[in-house]
Amino acid sequence: MNIRQPLRAGSFYEGAPGPCRNHAAKLIDAVEVPRDLPQGLVGGLVPHAGWMYSGRLAALTFKALAAANEAQTLVLFGADHVGLARQGELYEAGVWRTPLGDVSIDEEIAAELLGSETFRAYPQAHDREHSLEVQVPLVQMLFPEARIVPITVPPTPLAVTIGQEVGKLLAGRTPSSRVIGSTDLTHHGGHFGAWGGPAGEEGVAWTEQNDRRMLDLVEAMDADGVIGEADAHHNACGAGAIAATIAASCEMGATRGICLRYTNSYRVLQDLYAGQRDDTTVGYASVVFA
Repeated sequence: MNIRQPLRAGSFYEGAPGPCRNHAAKLIDAVEVPRDLPQGLVGGLVPHAGWMYSGRLAALTFKALAAANEAQTLVLFGADHVGLARQGELYEAGVWRTPLGDVSIDEEIAAELLGSETFRAYPQAHDREHSLEVQVPLVQMLFPEARIVPITVPPTPLAVTIGQEVGKLLAGRTPSSRVIGSTDLTHHGGHFGAWGGPAGEEGVAWTEQNDRRMLDLVEAMDADGVIGEADAHHNACGAGAIAATIAASCEMGATRGICLRYTNSYRVLQDLYAGQRDDTTVGYASVVFA
């Protein structure tokens, strides 16, 4: 049996079962889902930094989706930080292991997707990619019976087709299925300095404005515009995951994106350690599609 071993346990999140479960529970308990959300949520976006920075926003998206209905299958669209994705790269069989145990792959849905040339079985694309791994313990907490379909998505126009094909397959399986895309937004300053923009407090404001450009497309569910926007303004590291999630959500009946919360690493660090200076700023958003 294929077993995807955790890569970032002990760094991005706790590596021991007890501390991992406790931290995940605290993240979930710390966020409140808006009461006025519409019915029929079909998907969402989550950030994928270390839990200290973006865990609450990821928990908020998953908690909102769990409140809508208990899902049996979650299709997870991941970023491609290591540059291996050429198609929809499926981890098609076996389990993903976390400190909380194993989560099974929905092999039936994976097999149906592999009937299309848009997808291929390529678990190696997931070996060193953290964008989905950091979500799985939260899935285990909020969707304990769910299976997952991990897909690494290239940041190219093919991402829209990947999402459309997933959405068409799942459209008849709602509300038992959901789609979730994993992305951070603008990376600015520090060792990301080549991405442009000013430094210090002015850089944080620049980051927030740059992220607003991408969030406008997300809320308008403009899947076709995402890749070009990210290429031009470097405001998503998981642009393919965003485009695929929007496209899938459209096929599943969603008509709008709702940003539940936005923040960035600079603001989080200031909340934790007032006065701490950090010239690196990474944007995070929690989004649902209805």
